[in-house]
Formats: sequence, structure tokens, C-alpha cells
Amino acid sequence: MLIIHEHGRKAAIHWTTGMDVPRAPLWIDLLDPSDDERRCAGAISGLRVPDRGDVDNLALSSRIRTDDDAMYLSIPYFADVDHAARDGGGHQPSPLGIVVTGRLLMTLRFHDSPAFDLASRSCDEQRWESSGDVLATLIEAIVNLAAKRMEDVSADLKKLSDRVFTTERLGTPALRDCMLEVGRLEGEQARNRSSMLGVQRIVSFVRAKQPEWMSDQVEVRLRVVDHDLRTLDEFDDQLTNKLQFLLDASLGFISTDQNHVMKVLTVTSVATIPPVILAGVWGMNFKHMPELDWTFGYPMAIGIILLSMLLPVLFFKWRGWLEGD
Repeated sequence: MLIIHEHGRKAAIHWTTGMDVPRAPLWIDLLDPSDDERRCAGAISGLRVPDRGDVDNLALSSRIRTDDDAMYLSIPYFADVDHAARDGGGHQPSPLGIVVTGRLLMTLRFHDSPAFDLASRSCDEQRWESSGDVLATLIEAIVNLAAKRMEDVSADLKKLSDRVFTTERLGTPALRDCMLEVGRLEGEQARNRSSMLGVQRIVSFVRAKQPEWMSDQVEVRLRVVDHDLRTLDEFDDQLTNKLQFLLDASLGFISTDQNHVMKVLTVTSVATIPPVILAGVWGMNFKHMPELDWTFGYPMAIGIILLSMLLPVLFFKWRGWLEGD
């Protein structure tokens, strides 16, 4: 798909084969483009349209570089998905490429993005004057939605914490579900972290280069975004520590639950030792055993065996070793 935002025009143009070429394009957005759409974008912009291999390169020198008057920026792992899509799962990060010059911005992506939709809608509210305005608007949208996703993770962590730290005794299956939830939230936060790291590098690079097309207003907006990214980085550390704490707590509760089971088995085994000894003594085949001739020898033996089981249990109860079970 090829989406073109033209200077001075609010509605975006969804280009199809045979359409006229816009005269003053300001933002060329390529969404998993076909060969025809790539050729059209190249003809409109006069720039080399990067392919997926270019923006997927992990080398830092390939991710952020300048070529004549154009800046080639990329994020190899860009995960931008809203709360509803997150619950559905199955979202995989994909690379994002950005080419910016003094007259236009060109983006290359391979998945739908709420941040791009938000930046596109903002064109109806404010008039973009330069490619720098478009770039700042796009980065602001990415960062704002990333902050929203981190807030959603924080809210889910609060609910998970209430599930783990409850007065009711949780069994191992329930605690295992909590651990799976921790893993899901950590995976989502890792995707947010990779995206924000790429955005932070882009913002730092653009501010350090200070190209001619970056006006004072755009520089101020990028400075605010840079501060927001640092704040989100600290927030990410807090969420990571909370996730690790909940994981350790779940493992600790599972270990405690297993200790309770082992304690019950230990008490049971200790309580059955005396009757086993007594039954073994009275089960001997000696000729002279006085208890064999007693009238009440059998009920007496049964009673003593039961008493030998009851006394250890009462002793453990008195010492408090059976508390909680």
C-alpha cells in the first residue's frame, strides 16, 4: 500500500496504478509495498527506496546514516500494537525504515501501526509545514502510544499482584498461571523496550546532526520527546523489577506449598512408625507370648496401636508444626 500526504492537503491519497503523481508530496508512507508502489515512491521522491534487508540490518552504521541531503533511519525491531491486538497475541516485531530530507519524509513498514494512523489523523488538526514537522509528529505518536502500552502493562501488573498476594492459599496450578502471565507481560515489555531503544537512537542522532530542515520548533519537540524517552526508560526499569519480584514471589509460594505437602507426609510417616513397631512385635512367632493367652489381648493391642498413632499427632499439634495445614 502506498499512502501519500500532500503539502496543503488534509486527506491522504491512497495511490493505485494509473493515478496521477502528486505534485507536492510531504509524507510518503509505504506499507508492505509492491514493486509498482516502490517504483512510484522512488519516482515521486527521487530517492532510493530501501528494501527490507536494508532496514532489517542489525549493524548500527546501517541503521542510522546520512546520504547526501537524506537521512536513512531504521528500527530493526518495531513493535507497535494496541491493547486489543495485544490480547489476541501473535504480533511479531518488524523493521521500520525512515528516509527524511528537507522536502519530504518517506517511511517503509510491513505491518499496520496505530502510531502511524494517529500521526496521519493529526494532519486533519494541524497543517504540516515541513518534513521535520511530519517526523516530529510521527515520533511523538510512537512514544505516546508506547507510554500507553506501558501503562497497560502496569495496570495488568497491579491485577496480577492482587492475585498473587492474597489471603487465600493458592495451589500450584493457579501459581503456574500467574507465572505464565508474568512471562507474557515480560515479552510485551521487551517488545516495547526494543522499539523505544530504536526511537531513542533516532532522536539522539537527528538532534546531534541538526540538519538544515530542523527548525527551532522541531528541535524543541524532539527535545521533549528525548526527555519523555528517558522517563519511560526509568519506568521500564520499575516494571522490570516488579515483574522479577512477582516471578520470585510465585516461585516462593510454589516452594512453600510443596514444603507444606512434604511436612504432612513427614508427620504421617512419623506417626505410623510406632504402630508398625508394635505390630511387628506382636506378629512374632515365638511359642511363649503371654499376650496370646489374654482374653482382652487383641483389643488391647489394637488400642495401643491407635494410641501410638494419636500421641505423635497431638505432639506435633501442640508444637504448632501442623499450623496452616
